Amino acid sequence: MKILGYILLVVLAGVFVMTGYNKVVGADMMVQTFDSFSYPKWTMYLIGGVELLSAVGLLIPRTRVLAAGLLTFILIGAVGSHLIYGQYGAIPFPAVLLVANIVVLIVSLRQMEDTDIEAVQA
Repeated sequence: MKILGYILLVVLAGVFVMTGYNKVVGADMMVQTFDSFSYPKWTMYLIGGVELLSAVGLLIPRTRVLAAGLLTFILIGAVGSHLIYGQYGAIPFPAVLLVANIVVLIVSLRQMEDTDIEAVQA
């Protein structure tokens, strides 16, 4: 079961490497999306950078909670932006990523809690 969890984490991190990279390099699709939201262009680069760093953070146990938390906030913003601007066809992808990040966050928090309890009992 642990191996499956790590495989899913690597896949999730890979998705954020791809989406973050597309934002950082200014891929046409990302530029059009951020322009359609009337967001300043620098926000695309900032979010892309945070996605890239968080993708790495997902793979490191000590930083996993922080990375998943940051990505969760970004994805809430993505889903909300698509809803507000009526881009309903674009909602499923960030929504699935949001659910996956929340699962990672909950599992990581529980693991931290179990570790803390074991340390106290020792």
